Amino acid sequence: MPFNQIALAKYRYYRLALAAAMGLLTLLLTLGVRIYEQTRVINQDQQRVARHTISKLETLLLPANAVSFDKLVQSSPNCSSQQPVLQQVVARLQTLRAIALVRNGKILCSSLVGAVNYDFNQLLPQLALGPSHLQLRASMMTPDAIPTLVLWRPEGSDNRNGLLFVYNIGVLANFLLEPQRPYASGIVLNVLNKSLEYDKNQIMSRDALEKKPILSIRSGSYDFSVSIYGDDATTLAWSELPAHLPLSLLISLLTAFAIYLLSGSRLSLAYPISHAISHREFQVYCQPIINSADGRCVGVETLMRWKNRRQEWVSPDVFIPLAEQHDLIIPLTRYLIKRVSENLSLFPARPDFYISVNVAAQHFNGMVIVEDIRQLWLSAKPELSLMLELTERTRLQELSTEQISALKEMGVMLAIDDFGTGHSSLSYLKTLNPDVLKIDHAFTASIGTDAINATVTDTIITLAQRLNLKLIAEGVETREQADYLRKRGVDSLQGYYFARPMPIEIFPLWLKRYEKTDLTVTSA
Repeated sequence: MPFNQIALAKYRYYRLALAAAMGLLTLLLTLGVRIYEQTRVINQDQQRVARHTISKLETLLLPANAVSFDKLVQSSPNCSSQQPVLQQVVARLQTLRAIALVRNGKILCSSLVGAVNYDFNQLLPQLALGPSHLQLRASMMTPDAIPTLVLWRPEGSDNRNGLLFVYNIGVLANFLLEPQRPYASGIVLNVLNKSLEYDKNQIMSRDALEKKPILSIRSGSYDFSVSIYGDDATTLAWSELPAHLPLSLLISLLTAFAIYLLSGSRLSLAYPISHAISHREFQVYCQPIINSADGRCVGVETLMRWKNRRQEWVSPDVFIPLAEQHDLIIPLTRYLIKRVSENLSLFPARPDFYISVNVAAQHFNGMVIVEDIRQLWLSAKPELSLMLELTERTRLQELSTEQISALKEMGVMLAIDDFGTGHSSLSYLKTLNPDVLKIDHAFTASIGTDAINATVTDTIITLAQRLNLKLIAEGVETREQADYLRKRGVDSLQGYYFARPMPIEIFPLWLKRYEKTDLTVTSA
């Protein structure tokens, strides 16, 4: 039964849908990976910007450590002589606005205005009394509120002597806090509870900042931190999505194309077969086996038919080889035996009536077949017999004597199916010790038309009779074939001449009607 065109067309749609789904999944995964990776890279870049800004600020403050307090104090006892020295230091460092000298808790001399007399504790309490040595504040020496950054470098442990370095941070911020887009739209310097934002010449409270930073990093050498503002790494990564689309689309299209090609193979039907087993889509059919001597029905061969969920028939020539390739033939055989065991009441309850089941050689690995027969067949306590058919086209040499003995002890008969058509070897007859040989329908069809095959048929019959093996001829379609085989002592006949394969539920009706006929006509 070939795959019909409608089934093929629908299967193409299935392949296209599968390829499209896998392509879309690949696209999403590729973009997801790219977005994740880009997010990680952008996050690292944002941290790099913050650390670079901290490094520039530390570089700004570092030269103040080289200025000697003792030399400035010892250069002259009064500010008029000290101021030029302080101015020289400011000129040499270049980034300074001013230096002020603090002695005994008093600010006494400034490079900018000369002699002064301020109480250090009152004027700069955060530096004089607190643990911090940095402060953001407006300029003290000018009428305009110019932002300055004051660095306090104390001498001694009493915090009453030292140098104050004043930086015009309002001007320097345009260079030090310049953001690097797109990783940062704004950079803010934080000192204690005060902040200075890039391009805003105004010191503000940290609580007054409208947005939360995407990250903040503290300096390891000075008491300040830098905050980065702008879009977070994920948002920036998604904004670059168009740049990732071409490569991701190419990868997804290649994936979809590969899936479409791979699914073109019959191997892609492996999943539907597994699905069909679990959803009981396979139907059990049986074909009667007729005793050639008296015309009685002595058994049936069970067959599998598949009507899938689309209500389409799938040929056994398609799903049986596929099931064998994908290790699904054993579950399929178990399914068949179980279904037959569930319907034993449909068959005559007598030991001389047998049910024949085709079994693949793979089922004989280990003692699997023995356990399956014990659990699936014997557990149903059948009153009729079971026959296992093995085809020469499988690897019969894998069967072990131990398995065959165990099956024989359980009352299971063995038959070699399609005898003479496969890798024939008389050693099989010795190894398997079969009860039955089945003559392939190709030899049956040659009766009366092909002298060579007819001779082979006669040879097989003679061989079986000398070995005391029963014979079943398959493919009997004409009265001439039936008579020929009957005259040569073939035990049983099977084929369209007697009945076509039928659903297992129909068999009792067929048997009842068949037994009402004149069996002597059949056996005459």
